[in-house]
Amino acid sequence: MKGTDQKNISLLPVLVLLLLFWGLAFFSSIRSAVDTWIRLETFTHCFLILPICIYLIHKKWHELNAVKIAPNYWMLAALAMVLFLWSAGQLAQVIVVEQGAAFLALPMMIWAALGNQAARVLWFVLLFWMFSVPAGEVLVPYLQQLTADMTVYFLQMVQIPVYREGLYIAIPGGLFEVAVACSGIRYLIASVTLGALYAYLTYQKTSKRIIFLIFSLFLPILANGLRAFGIVIIAYLSEMKYATGIDHLIYGWLFFGIVIFIMFSVGNIWADPIEEQSERTENLTANVPVKPFLSVSVGIVAVFAAILLFNHHASRVEIVEAGDFAARLQLSEMENDSWSPKFVGASDVASGSHDGLDYYLAFYGENVQDRELVNSENRLFNDKKWSIVSSVSMQDAQLVELVALNGQKRWLAYTYMTPKLSSALDWKVKLVQALEAVMGQAQPGGYVAISAFSHKGDDSRNKVETEMKRLLSKGYQGVFSGD
Repeated sequence: MKGTDQKNISLLPVLVLLLLFWGLAFFSSIRSAVDTWIRLETFTHCFLILPICIYLIHKKWHELNAVKIAPNYWMLAALAMVLFLWSAGQLAQVIVVEQGAAFLALPMMIWAALGNQAARVLWFVLLFWMFSVPAGEVLVPYLQQLTADMTVYFLQMVQIPVYREGLYIAIPGGLFEVAVACSGIRYLIASVTLGALYAYLTYQKTSKRIIFLIFSLFLPILANGLRAFGIVIIAYLSEMKYATGIDHLIYGWLFFGIVIFIMFSVGNIWADPIEEQSERTENLTANVPVKPFLSVSVGIVAVFAAILLFNHHASRVEIVEAGDFAARLQLSEMENDSWSPKFVGASDVASGSHDGLDYYLAFYGENVQDRELVNSENRLFNDKKWSIVSSVSMQDAQLVELVALNGQKRWLAYTYMTPKLSSALDWKVKLVQALEAVMGQAQPGGYVAISAFSHKGDDSRNKVETEMKRLLSKGYQGVFSGD
């Protein structure tokens, strides 16, 4: 066009530059996410998200050529909030928040650099990219309970005698546990990811896409309940010869393949006809104005630099030391520690017995990577040997009844203690620590658990509950600092 000296840059190098800058800026968060993809099979599919996004961008390339590429400076404000969230997640060691914000930053940067029209064309790619975040493990306990509920319900429907206690299911001839691997979390996450992609590629109407996404959410949950029921039935009919051990896993993955086949087959019934792409724009090359792109790039770098400076300032906190809390509680050696919790990287741990009660206390003088009071690897009790039968909320604590594989029962009361809060809700404690981290304050805290064997007609529950109330009345300072 005559009369203009506007210089442009090709769209492809812009996208590559944004990806490279994002990779360098968030390297530590990306590396921790990739480590999770490698370590947990639940998130192995995350390795496919980037190639799929590249393919989807390729499919939409002709539409990008037809829209106006103009940076959106307002997105810099949204990016600043996302980066602040990322910084808070890092400081408070909330990995899912840190990783979620880090991966969300890339779509924000693309939106800011290319503008609203381009973001409208790439809306699904920008959303689908978020399936790279390895999140969802928090759902495992709820899925375990739901799977156990469905298994017992189906067994009762076919009139097989069944007795359930917690996550243990007993039938004539065998005892089953709904373990973490039986929760169906792998099926659920993989199904929703595939369901979202299938809905986008197969349907044009938003209503159809939403319905199919909901279908892909509920189908694997129901299917996993049927799978668990099927395993129990096969074991029951074969007198425990089949559907145990490796057979359990083989049936599981085979069943998952069948579920995905059913999901796609049902979805294909209402598939929309494939629209022909316009060939007129296919060979064009979209361009980005150089000056606006440079200015928005400077804005992105400036926002990121400001967050890094804030992060560096807020992370300089001192480590808090604990008092001799073990001596104050006068703990002797515990006779049976099979219930004992597991807290990784604690500054100090004490366990033992006193006056018929078992105690476990873990103290953290700081809140940094691998030394966190609230961490997904920490265990409130030994969940490999014990399962929750019932749970009752106390003020600032939780009281649960546990059952072991051999039928033994225990009462357990637990809570988290910090200088500002005592609560059994880990998210509430993590939120308080996040606020302390953002303000550059120390984030000490501890976990307190009291337990006792439960026998019919005894007062073990009352003793555990009373002792927890006594410790709560002393507070964090009285238990851990001794002030």
